[in-house]
Amino acid sequence: MRSGHIIYKVNNLQVAVEEWRNKGFEVEYGRKENPINALIYFSEGAYIELLQNTGIPKIVKLLSRLFGVSKKMERFHYWDTCDEGLCGFCIEKDFGSLDEEVEFLKKKGIKGILFNNLKRIDTKGRILQYRCFFPEGVDFPFLMSYFSIDPKPINFIHPNGIKKIKKIVFKIDRDNADILRQLIDDDVLEIIDDNNEKGIVCIEYDY
Repeated sequence: MRSGHIIYKVNNLQVAVEEWRNKGFEVEYGRKENPINALIYFSEGAYIELLQNTGIPKIVKLLSRLFGVSKKMERFHYWDTCDEGLCGFCIEKDFGSLDEEVEFLKKKGIKGILFNNLKRIDTKGRILQYRCFFPEGVDFPFLMSYFSIDPKPINFIHPNGIKKIKKIVFKIDRDNADILRQLIDDDVLEIIDDNNEKGIVCIEYDY
């Protein structure tokens, strides 16, 4: 597996899209009607997702407030309520299911939710199908299979001269860092053992 995408929480998606476009990035909304996210793709490697909210139904949020947020819902609750900025990280598989990786994590004591039949229709009318595994809690990256149709542009450089993400620095506790290193084969990702600070520290671009 390798670095898939970085989630950047925003309070107002339309405003954020304009801000990133003014920085010289090409940005496309996740869907035509009532989008909750937008994507900044690169021709290769990891991309950036601007996320306003997770789209979780209001009844689920209400039940979470009444009975507490379960470990399985903690990540989604965090994404809906956290401050603007870097808030999530996905590792990605180029092809195939996630069954082998999920079984590996299960043996390591990492439980979660596996969604096998996710899809969305992007602004170009493409049906993008994929799978996701969301570990309980918020610290360990979530897993994703690659899209059934590759949405990335070919031989593309953003107007600001950026062609890809060349480095992602990610902090996680030592035990989970060891597990993550067994899953990842990616020179872009630098994993740092840290039992206090967790998450993406910074990203660097290749011009």
